[in-house]
Amino acid sequence: MNYSFRKKNKIVKYIVIHYTGMKNLESAYSKLTNNSSNVSCHYLISRKGTIFNLLPPNINAWHAGKSQWKNKKSLNEYSIGIELENKGHQYGYDFFTIRQYCSLKKLIYFILKNYYINEENILFHSDISPNRKKDPGEKFYLNKIGINRFKKKYQNNKNTSIDRCLRTYGFSIDYIKNYRSDCIKSVKRSLNYTKIDKSESIKFKKDFSNLLFD
Repeated sequence: MNYSFRKKNKIVKYIVIHYTGMKNLESAYSKLTNNSSNVSCHYLISRKGTIFNLLPPNINAWHAGKSQWKNKKSLNEYSIGIELENKGHQYGYDFFTIRQYCSLKKLIYFILKNYYINEENILFHSDISPNRKKDPGEKFYLNKIGINRFKKKYQNNKNTSIDRCLRTYGFSIDYIKNYRSDCIKSVKRSLNYTKIDKSESIKFKKDFSNLLFD
């Protein structure tokens, strides 16, 4: 299985949620435990709600890939990766099951308690790699497990721009500069929009601002 050891100055600060993006659980499990796949994760949750602990959280799983969030790069160093069984956008993206949400809730709260992670640091793969990834996607509802990533609100002003919203949301400066449209799509997935595109409608600006600001 693929893993590496955390450096002493690297502290677990984030949880990153993914979907497997494979045709079935067997294929996902095989890939995540195969030495030649160059990917792995700490936890895998099946559609029936079974939790597989594939790697201990104190070592690096290879789940985030090339990634950035705020001033951090290479999120594998700082995060615990959770994969949810789902065929994904390539093979027939579907809603997640009630059993998955129930198991995810138990697992998330266990990790929050034991690693002192804040709810605002529960991230999506599409947040940290918006130019490459769509998961867990617009059919995933984090509020179903009682988590609000944006409980903390920031002071607003009349001239709040999309770029300010993107920075406040957490995207790195590099990603906003180079992959701005992908960042917007990522936000729309977090907001559970049914249409995911790069447009900046009045409704989107309002929804985005309301997510972050008083």
